[in-house]
Amino acid sequence: MYFALDNILPVVWICLGVALAAMIYLLAAYRRFTRLRPPEEAPLPDDDRLPGVSVVVYARDNASELRETLPEILAQEYPGEKMEVIVVNDGSVDEVTDVVNHLGQSHANLYITFVPDEAHNLSRKKLAVSLGIKAARKEVVVMTTAECRPASRHWLRRMAAPFPASEVVLGWAAIEDLHGPMLRFDEAARGTTWLSAALNGHPYRGIGFNLAYRRATFFEAKGFSRSLNLHNGDDDIFIHQIANRDNTSVVLSPDALMSVSFHRPKAAYRDLRLRHCFTQRRLPKGARRMMGSGTLAMWLWLAAVATGVVFSLPNWFPSCLFAATIPALWIPLTVNWMRTGRTLGISLSPALLWWEMLWRWLPDLRCRIACGSSNRRNFTWHTKKIK
Repeated sequence: MYFALDNILPVVWICLGVALAAMIYLLAAYRRFTRLRPPEEAPLPDDDRLPGVSVVVYARDNASELRETLPEILAQEYPGEKMEVIVVNDGSVDEVTDVVNHLGQSHANLYITFVPDEAHNLSRKKLAVSLGIKAARKEVVVMTTAECRPASRHWLRRMAAPFPASEVVLGWAAIEDLHGPMLRFDEAARGTTWLSAALNGHPYRGIGFNLAYRRATFFEAKGFSRSLNLHNGDDDIFIHQIANRDNTSVVLSPDALMSVSFHRPKAAYRDLRLRHCFTQRRLPKGARRMMGSGTLAMWLWLAAVATGVVFSLPNWFPSCLFAATIPALWIPLTVNWMRTGRTLGISLSPALLWWEMLWRWLPDLRCRIACGSSNRRNFTWHTKKIK
């Protein structure tokens, strides 16, 4: 073993160059893409500047969750004459109607509508959303579900603040009690992918738990007519249709976040992941390729460092250079992801982030395989080619 600058093989210098190039890309482009920060808190808009808002709450067999969610929505600090809440009961057999009727006795702006039980060959979720929007009487509709809990009493005011300058407002909702470091990181990475794209002027999807758009925009786009044969797509295919650089705002204020409570968070998350894995085939791939290129650059850096160390021994000088790239790369990336996680309300483990960043492609691959095997279940009906 020795420490010297001479007698270094050319392959070692090549590996060092590749490692440095990968680092530059990761610390510049990738870190910038994955950096989500809540904006500086702007003053809450005055009452006279707020638009009329209809909150559409989708409910299906979850009266217990609705019993906790509705009071928090009804208690939002929003002018009463400009706000209404519409619960869409999707054929529930539980006490959803009783919950709404009970609260309706003290809240004149609370209403309920139903999805017919006999509705077939249609997406019940899209039909429910459509019925809620048709029943709405306000200018802006805000979408959420019975499982969601707003972070504060200013949630609705924050989501409505970008109107009327904007036509679409994208919010964020994190799943509560989602155990497993890789699942939490995957949730953060998926959210960061489309939120970052929207912040950079390329909105292509949202999240149905916390989403707002003008009622007129929905009807001008003819609702979900472009994806009627799919069960899903109300928060991605439709948003891609109506959203653009000029008419879309992203709200990441801590006051405007939502938390989603499921009885089985892991199963619910995987189901949501499979749904979006299928519909993303019809969406732009640029943002997902950007996230994937970051993973590829990490593996390229790792391969270059490992190869360079092997071919440089017994000379410790190149090995020290390669070792110096480890903290120089992973500390900034870890700090960046920890801040992004806090912005999204997701708890990430700093000790495991390097491993999660390297291996996230594996659960993503499993999801793609599972999505292919469940392909037919995503359709409300299938079109057949005429021979």
